[in-house]
Amino acid sequence: MEIRGLGVKPTEREGISRFKSGSFVEELKKFVEWVNTEQKKAENLKERVLKGEDIALHEMVIQMEKAKTALNLLIQVRNKLVEAIQEINRMQV
Repeated sequence: MEIRGLGVKPTEREGISRFKSGSFVEELKKFVEWVNTEQKKAENLKERVLKGEDIALHEMVIQMEKAKTALNLLIQVRNKLVEAIQEINRMQV
């Protein structure tokens, strides 16, 4: 009795692209730039609110939380990278 595969090809998850060789650093740079942009947006909104401009307070709070979450995510990525490098350094050749 012959057993054949189902013929179903694995599909890529939506929004996730395959990285080309060497693009990890580029993606990391884009991520850092995005986090920096979110921080600047939050700072700008805070300054505008403090100057008395007509901006809803909840908009500022939402942007501040977005910036905080983005920074926390960046810190976790950094921690995982440091952990991976330390693990590589512990490997015996």
